[in-house]
Amino acid sequence: MYRKLTEKRIKSLKSITGDNNVLTETADIEKYSTDESPDLKYMPETVLTPENHRQVLEIARYAVSEKFALTPRGGGTSLTGSPLPVSGGAVISFEKMNNILDIDTSSRMAVLQPGVITGDLDRQAAKYGLFYPVNPASLDSCTLGGNAATAAGGANTVRYGTTRNYLSGIKAVDGNAAEWQAGGKIVKNSTDQQLLQLVAGSEGTLSIFTSLVFRLTERPEKNAWIIAPFRDTAKVPVAAAKIFSLSLNPTMVELMDRLTLDCCRKYTGEKIEFDEYSHLLIRLDSGGHLSSSAFQDILFTAGQACLQAGAEDVLIAESAAEQEKIWKIRSSIHDAIKETCGSIFEEDVTVPVGQVSQLLTEARNISESTGYETAVYGHLGDGNIHVNFTGRNAPAKKIKEMKKSIFEAALKLGGKLSGEHGIGLTKKDYFCRYVDPSYVNLLRKVKKQFDPENILNPGKIF
Repeated sequence: MYRKLTEKRIKSLKSITGDNNVLTETADIEKYSTDESPDLKYMPETVLTPENHRQVLEIARYAVSEKFALTPRGGGTSLTGSPLPVSGGAVISFEKMNNILDIDTSSRMAVLQPGVITGDLDRQAAKYGLFYPVNPASLDSCTLGGNAATAAGGANTVRYGTTRNYLSGIKAVDGNAAEWQAGGKIVKNSTDQQLLQLVAGSEGTLSIFTSLVFRLTERPEKNAWIIAPFRDTAKVPVAAAKIFSLSLNPTMVELMDRLTLDCCRKYTGEKIEFDEYSHLLIRLDSGGHLSSSAFQDILFTAGQACLQAGAEDVLIAESAAEQEKIWKIRSSIHDAIKETCGSIFEEDVTVPVGQVSQLLTEARNISESTGYETAVYGHLGDGNIHVNFTGRNAPAKKIKEMKKSIFEAALKLGGKLSGEHGIGLTKKDYFCRYVDPSYVNLLRKVKKQFDPENILNPGKIF
């Protein structure tokens, strides 16, 4: 149904964006054929690197008139194949639309282009004493446009929320090649907020974002990280539950099991104390309203709760250098597992927080029954657990069986297929199998309204 990008069409695209913003050589476009998903590769016919909204709008108009596919791409850090051009056509990369246009300190809002790296926004906000708290593990390589497209989360979700909680405005182009905008530098919005929430998490299937507005918040003045090692991984969620029962309002409550830590140690070369144990990682933040002694009391209370739940020890990191080392280890997990153990697949299923212990048991049972060891880590504070089945060259049939098992385990516990990675290509079949058919039908109707010719990121989600 899609037309090929002939030399004539390539020439027309160059007239829109300029010759330097249209890539066609294999050596130049090959890196856009993959993301972080294992064993997926789809070559685009061309890669477009527009520099502004007008160029994106003209590209969309031309794609609709000539009927070729457009696949938006941020940093390429997706784990679901979402930014891959499965139907050929053109990838639109936002690497040149990477400017922070405004940090409005009075409104505590940032206006920016979709190619801005997520970590760069927080570093810029910090200059004004402000904070952008959403922190995916790929903080320094993922983009805010990609975060909005997947409604990305991160380790800080338990206290601060996800991308959805900070997205306040969008300017975009839909699959009709019509430009639209909603929201703005406003906190409360009962006027057009629904449209923002609809397209957030739509993975580039409904619109192409060209400008975004994000809310910023007060930067914490004090923070400390606690590491509590446990011999028995099953005790880690118990300790986490105890922390929540004390109303300490933690920023981060994370699990890193023994195999995960072993992979990180080998990959980063960092010395990790108690590296033969599973770790509970807790971050606590506070503003200036809390005295240093009161904050120390909170740390003591959290540490005691961990020891009472069975921790072997409690380690506290308050210096920036210590915390940077911890985050280096935590953010390396995906690459560490892939490089040292081999990653057959990683799924970010999500369950009610109270069901995390049972999910860990289910993952262990699947591992024992299949012979593939699991490296498990993730967000105990919000129930989003990353289950990695490790090894190399597993049969495709076996992979499907294991995915089916972990998805069904999560669903049985009242959970969902994904907490933050999205559906994309890798979960597409399971999405249509396990999600309410009436709901999927509604999504198809929404897609038809935004993109009647199925030009935008075809082949994803359903």
